[in-house]
Amino acid sequence: MIAGALACLFFGDSTAVGTAQAFNRTATTPCAVIARIGARPEDMARWAAPAVPIGTAVVAAGSNSPASPSLAADLSRIRSGLHARRVIWLLPYDRGAAAIVERVAQSYRDYVLDLAELPTGDRLHPHSYAGIATALRHWRIAGD
Repeated sequence: MIAGALACLFFGDSTAVGTAQAFNRTATTPCAVIARIGARPEDMARWAAPAVPIGTAVVAAGSNSPASPSLAADLSRIRSGLHARRVIWLLPYDRGAAAIVERVAQSYRDYVLDLAELPTGDRLHPHSYAGIATALRHWRIAGD
């Protein structure tokens, strides 16, 4: 890893917060976190991403404003600000928002992990973030 670089970063909304907590709890190399509960893509697009190279960025965005007419543009602005070797998007439970997130991910040749494969009670958050953390470990996002 380049001096000053980040092995990994969780960026986004409450799903990023919960996933980062689950992942970092047992990670050999904890990931940095820039995330806030209730954050909307239009908020995240204004956040300053680290200016250093990032190995893997995990992005959770789109759940809190799935019907926003600016969702695709906001997601593209988020992505263009991330200087990551690999980006993994967590697709929201809302299928309309998930389709938009997936289109943006495809346009950058990024990866996606679909939250719809995990049980949920509120259609926003998984019952447990452990499954997402396990999937991310298979991708060795922090060298773990």
